[in-house]
This record gives sequence, C-alpha cells and structure tokens, in this order.
Amino acid sequence: MLQRRRFAQWGASGLLAPALGALPKAQAADTYPTQPIKVIVSSAAGGLVDGIARTIGERIAKPLGQPVLIDPKPGANGAIAASFVAKAPADGHTLLFAVNSFVLAPLLMAKPGYDVFKDFAPVSLSNYGLLVFAVGEGVPAKSMREFVAMAKAQPGKLSFGSAGQGSSGHLYGEKLMRDEGLQMTHVPYKGGAPLMIDILGGQVQGGFVTMGEALPHAKSGRAKLLGVFGTRRMPLAPQTPTFTEQGFKGYEHGGFWGFFAPTGTPQPAIDKLAGAVRKAVAQPDLQERMIGLGLEPSGEGPGELMAAVRRENLLWSRLIKDMNLKLE
Repeated sequence: MLQRRRFAQWGASGLLAPALGALPKAQAADTYPTQPIKVIVSSAAGGLVDGIARTIGERIAKPLGQPVLIDPKPGANGAIAASFVAKAPADGHTLLFAVNSFVLAPLLMAKPGYDVFKDFAPVSLSNYGLLVFAVGEGVPAKSMREFVAMAKAQPGKLSFGSAGQGSSGHLYGEKLMRDEGLQMTHVPYKGGAPLMIDILGGQVQGGFVTMGEALPHAKSGRAKLLGVFGTRRMPLAPQTPTFTEQGFKGYEHGGFWGFFAPTGTPQPAIDKLAGAVRKAVAQPDLQERMIGLGLEPSGEGPGELMAAVRRENLLWSRLIKDMNLKLE
C-alpha cells in the first residue's frame, strides 16, 4: 500500500506538472497578439513583393485581432530588413517578409548582419516567385535550347541582364553559363522594369525576369518567352515550355516568399500566424491574383518554408563559392 501511495503521489505531481506547465503556452496562444504586428519587407514599397505582403497583411489582421503594419526596408539584397528583424524582440510582433535573397545575401556578403539558420524561425511560405527567360523580338532563338546553341556559337558576344548584382536573375544566369559551358556578359540593372526596357531595345539579349514584367511585352510581340520555371507550364503562358521540359535541371522551383520571426518567438504565436497566413492564401481570389502575377501560391507552414530555405542554400552555396561571387 505504501508503494502504491507513493506512486500515486508521484503521478499527481509528475504527470500533472506538464499539464500545469502547458498553461502559459495555452494562455500565450489565446492572448497573442497583444499589439499591432509589424511586417518588415525586404523589397521597395510599391513593388510586387511589397504588394503581396500588404494583401496578406490585410487578410490576417482580422482573424488575429490586431492591425498588421507593413514597413519596407529595401537595400543590400534584403540584408537591411533581415538584420533589423534579427535584432527585434522575439514576441511575434515583428516579422520579416522576405524572398530568396534572404538566403543569398549571407552567401555573397562578408557581413550581412544576420545568420539565416540561427537568427530566424520560419513561419509560413506564402508563395513561390516563378521566373521566365525573356528575349527581345530581334533574337532569333525560339527556345532555351536554341538560345544556348546561339550563345555557344558566339563565345563572349551575348549578354544577359538581371534585376541587380546578386539577384536571383543574376545567379540563375551564372548557373546557366556554368551548366552549359557558356561565356556571356552579365549586365546588372536596378530592377526588372529597366532590364525589360533594354531587352526590348536589344541592349542585352535576354534575362531572367518575373512573368508580370515580361508577359505584356510577349503579348504585344515585342518579347519572347523561351522558358519558365516550375514543374508545370504557367497558365498565363501555356505555349511556353518549362526549363525541365527542355532538359535543364535546377529550375523546378522559383524563389520562395515567406514570413519569418526572430528565433525564440513562442511556438503558439508562430502556429497562430502560420494558420492565419494559410487561410488567407487559400482564398480563391488571392490565389487567382497570385497566379495572374506569375506566382505560385503555397500557404504551407514552417516545415515547408525551412525546406525551401535549405534547398536555396544548397543550390547556391557551391556555385557562389566556385565562382568567387561577392557583394560589397
């Protein structure tokens, strides 16, 4: 009997303790958020990334019961925004909305101001940003394979543009040259819009741009889309084959766009945020809007976002090291 009483006493204290210990977490989930949520965006105000952040922010504000304030802090390939959030209180009230340059900056910069894996907790993968390779109407190639053959026949004669040094478009151009044994000149621009102007004018032969930047010119006949990212053709350009269809590897996923919180943010807050974003992205009108902009909706939670981060890191770390690419 004595042993049974002791066991009962241990059970009352040892087994009840976890339940009692769970109360603060449950309370945190019930009360969070207690103030407006600030979302720091790594891209400039008025752009596509900023627009998606604002749209999602508007839709999660009501279920969360607090305003969601969007604060763009562009610059340094996204490092300014990321380093700001890395130093913010880990209470779920300051988030980062970043694209895959979030992973690229630490690989390209000596002092980015943050560590992707140590300073952040993934929250939600909102969507993928799918790129296309666009050329001007004067370029004779009608597919990526024809463009590659043209570049091989003229080593060093062709150029490709990007939205900036260290951008996704720049690195995919470097990857294309490495994988296919090409010699082309990289020309960086301050964004995709000025790049498209020079593609149309023939100052550069082509470049990786967003569907939203290229499609209007493709419809008018002034540009051609030679390949698209993703595992299936884009509804906006069903006649354009994917890179995968044309035998290229490593273009199955576009760059991720997602929400991150500082490391140490309580899990109940992350779960609540992830749930709100998932429901927002699942709304048919938002999905339709994203697809219309050449984006692939997701809404997946922390696990899928972390998988995307690791995939990007693995894809680019070797190339950046091998080619000794650096940003000041």
